[in-house]
Amino acid sequence: MEKPAIIVARELVNYIKKNSDLQLIQPKECEYKNHIGALFTDIILQSGVNYRTVVAPRVKFVLEMYPIAFSVENFFSTINEYGIENVLQWNHAVKLQRMIDLLHFCRQNNLNTSVDVQHFLLTYSNQILFLSINGIGYKTLDYLLKLMNIETVAVDRHIYSFVEKAGIISKDYLFVKTVVEYAADLMGVSRRSIDYSIWSYMSNESSSKSKQLSLCF
Repeated sequence: MEKPAIIVARELVNYIKKNSDLQLIQPKECEYKNHIGALFTDIILQSGVNYRTVVAPRVKFVLEMYPIAFSVENFFSTINEYGIENVLQWNHAVKLQRMIDLLHFCRQNNLNTSVDVQHFLLTYSNQILFLSINGIGYKTLDYLLKLMNIETVAVDRHIYSFVEKAGIISKDYLFVKTVVEYAADLMGVSRRSIDYSIWSYMSNESSSKSKQLSLCF
């Protein structure tokens, strides 16, 4: 029987304090958290690709070339005018369709600005609705919340690897997320901070050639 998350969280805290040189770092605020075009480009493209070389340049391109695309309606109009492939600089159909589905979801739920999206996703039932978008999973949801400065942990390969080093073997996303969030609470630090700290720590263990740097974290 799996231990309760709070017990495992205490074990993780003990590991951090006694066996790890993890340095707690405060993440900086995302500079495009109020720009829907850049924000959505980030969350839709980030899965399964190199962030530094693939995602970051495209996020920057949308932010700088289409400042008007700060809202869902303006971003939708921008895509219609210039073509989604040109705006995102992306040709693979799956993620392009995922972006369209996300924009349709926002329009159907009267979400136009990032503030609208943020308030909407503060409600658990709305998070479940958001997860109904094809291709959107828990990690993408939590990553979006982080970009909008909402306290959460987005479990990725770095966090899985870190908790494994602490002797916590689990691939259950929600369980690991809860454990790390509880650990942050027990340590009296923000959840975004422990997320970023673990990400930075584990990234530094990787080869500098493969290190992926985020624009916001």
